[in-house]
Amino acid sequence: MTSPLVSVVIAAYNAARYLRETLESALAQTHAHREIIVVDDGSTDDTAARLAPYRSRIIYIRRPHGGLAAARNAGLRMVRGDYIALLDADDLWKPEKLEVQLDVARRHPESGLIVCDGVQFDGDAVLDSGLLGRTLARARDASPGGEITGHFHRALLEGSTITCPAQTLIPRRVMEELGPFIDSGAQDYDYYLRISQRFPVSLHAHSLVRWRYRPDSMSGPSERRHLVWPLDTLPVLRAHAARCNANDRRLIAERVATLTREVAVSACMTGTGKELVHATRFMARLFWARPWPPTALLYLPALWTPPALRGPLARGLRALGWDWRRRPSRRHGYLR
Repeated sequence: MTSPLVSVVIAAYNAARYLRETLESALAQTHAHREIIVVDDGSTDDTAARLAPYRSRIIYIRRPHGGLAAARNAGLRMVRGDYIALLDADDLWKPEKLEVQLDVARRHPESGLIVCDGVQFDGDAVLDSGLLGRTLARARDASPGGEITGHFHRALLEGSTITCPAQTLIPRRVMEELGPFIDSGAQDYDYYLRISQRFPVSLHAHSLVRWRYRPDSMSGPSERRHLVWPLDTLPVLRAHAARCNANDRRLIAERVATLTREVAVSACMTGTGKELVHATRFMARLFWARPWPPTALLYLPALWTPPALRGPLARGLRALGWDWRRRPSRRHGYLR
């Protein structure tokens, strides 16, 4: 049987300090039948120089800076492989990563997404020992051998996460059917939703990825993620609702409400500038859509209090008994 070709796509922008280690982890894969495509998205650091020693072993593309989605899509247009594996320019794979996932793919040819586990790290320290959301991890761990193939679209809609694209392996036929990544900070989540709506997903317990902690990125401090990720995710969910049935639309409405509350409270605690503007707008739309008690209205001025006072004020408002879990109104105005 012919060994499948895997196309590894690495989009790099000003990640020169990490790129060598990332490339070495891709080149060290025990599955040797692969091609590595590195898209330099107009880096202004010494990315090109760092890649020079590897040019005979990779396909190198340099393009004007256009963002992560544009860089990935440029790489995907070049792939020849049967499977595609995305690897961010600062993350790492264990040597057996591709081999293990290809074995899962062979046993589950119906799967549109094969997902492993991993850790988040900072230097020698492990910051998080699991990269799957709780619902997905529980389903996987309850299955024989720590492996399950099934339909997880609703779990992803509810917010259970696949943390980083380095965890995934995607059959080329699936990417050809779905088309390119959208230009969004939640582009990975959008892609997982689209895949899981059409195909089964395979989860397995092998920890094969090291997701690097970087304070200046979405792998950084949790307070930053709690602000930025929901803002990116809300438009994705609203767009996805148009492709869903009535039951999933109701689930999306609940998820949108939850994310809106999260971004408002996070902004109240830590937000600045544009984040506060977004949070205020989302909170106002929620108040219009839901019959909340008058104490909830205090969150709007709380967003604009001095930063030193926000934490105590937010904790005081929660102590008043505002129930975040109330169901949204039937109007679902915040889905518009």
